Amino acid sequence: MRRYMWLPVLGIGLALAQTAQAPDPTQYGFPQVVASVILNPWDYLRLGLGPLVLTVPDKAFGQDPVRLELLVGDPAYWQAYAPKGEKVVYAFALRVTDLKTGERVLRFARPLHLSFYSEEIGEKAGYYDVVLANPPQVSPNPVKPAIRVYPLRSRHQVGWLSHPLAGATVGWLITVPAP
Repeated sequence: MRRYMWLPVLGIGLALAQTAQAPDPTQYGFPQVVASVILNPWDYLRLGLGPLVLTVPDKAFGQDPVRLELLVGDPAYWQAYAPKGEKVVYAFALRVTDLKTGERVLRFARPLHLSFYSEEIGEKAGYYDVVLANPPQVSPNPVKPAIRVYPLRSRHQVGWLSHPLAGATVGWLITVPAP
């Protein structure tokens, strides 16, 4: 009789584990998958998609193969959540799934690196975390992004915003001062 007393406890633990599932970015304002790639632990990836370059070092996700997905949201949708006086130029999230277990990978063993290039990026560009909730909560990322501005001609420039990505627990917004 005593052997089976732990079964209710195990059932409660399994129920809690299932309800603590990571939120799906596609349900919280990042509906479009623009890249999906399967990576083995020893793979290094440099993925360029328009103004964004994502660099993934080897062993970034541990010892199992994963599916890495880059999801984007409509900047017009995210404008309502942006800080006053700022314009959203890019909204994105990552979804990483361990192919052995089917579980989402939320913390990375080695940080990824994001680079974003645009004529709109200047010294006052912003980089914000988006908590995947309803409604979403937007707050400044505690790590300031690296920003550089390169003059091209007398009236033209291109800006570069760079930031490490240590996990996939939030989405992100890149902003510039509103005109």
